[in-house]
Amino acid sequence: MRVRQPLISKEIVSSLIKWKKELAVNGHSAWVKVPDVRKMGRRHVHKCVRQNRITHLLSDGEYRAYQVLVWRPNVLAVYEQVPIHLPLSLSVARDLNVVHHRNYKTNEAYVVTTDFVVKEVDVKTGEIISTAYSFKYWDQYYVIDNAGRVSLKKGRTLQKLKIERECWRRKNTKYKLISELDATKAKCWNLDWFSQEWGIQIDRAIKVKFSELFLESWYSHPLSIIQDHIDFACKKLSYSKCQGVTLFKLAALEQILPIDLSEKLKLYYPVKLLDQEGN
Repeated sequence: MRVRQPLISKEIVSSLIKWKKELAVNGHSAWVKVPDVRKMGRRHVHKCVRQNRITHLLSDGEYRAYQVLVWRPNVLAVYEQVPIHLPLSLSVARDLNVVHHRNYKTNEAYVVTTDFVVKEVDVKTGEIISTAYSFKYWDQYYVIDNAGRVSLKKGRTLQKLKIERECWRRKNTKYKLISELDATKAKCWNLDWFSQEWGIQIDRAIKVKFSELFLESWYSHPLSIIQDHIDFACKKLSYSKCQGVTLFKLAALEQILPIDLSEKLKLYYPVKLLDQEGN
């Protein structure tokens, strides 16, 4: 039995025309902005220093996911609340025989959006690629049965994900799920701390040399606090403590220093390093 699909209203067409004009003038514009959301919960109108623009992030989880994505060294841009071409998503919904996103009272179609589209350089090939990401909290995606097996939840959330995934497949774009397990509070706190130094111009060779000395100190005294390793490197390089802290934050932010960010860091805490596999 074929399900009934929603209709395209004049209002949604007008909104799309307005959005495209805004896009042409200002570059990326989030389809859903913080003032548009009426549901309860925390929202973030965030000035991204790396992209030098205002971003609209619709939950704490989205904010943390955005920070994790935008500070990857190979990332060129992160676009949030990206709309999918409405005729495409309606076509996909018909082919999957799944009800398209809609206002269930009026049966008017909503525009399908993806939380993030990331433009990045493939580190293996040097090719510029795009990847679409949908953020949801883990228990919105998955369920654990009595035997401990993990599977995707059934129901309306999964139906919407299927539409979204298939739209990106037809656009030849990778599509991935991201949750709070990929973007923890601790990792985001560390990135926010490091990014306070963003924009300070320091030659990469200096950051590499600092990192080598920091690691030399760490391998000799792995239980020492971060400040001790910074002081060791600064003494060798004749830098001040303040310069050392800046170098540490920038080297960690740019992943020159292979720091484990799974726990909240402070200068008077010890620090763990990632292994060669990045774990």
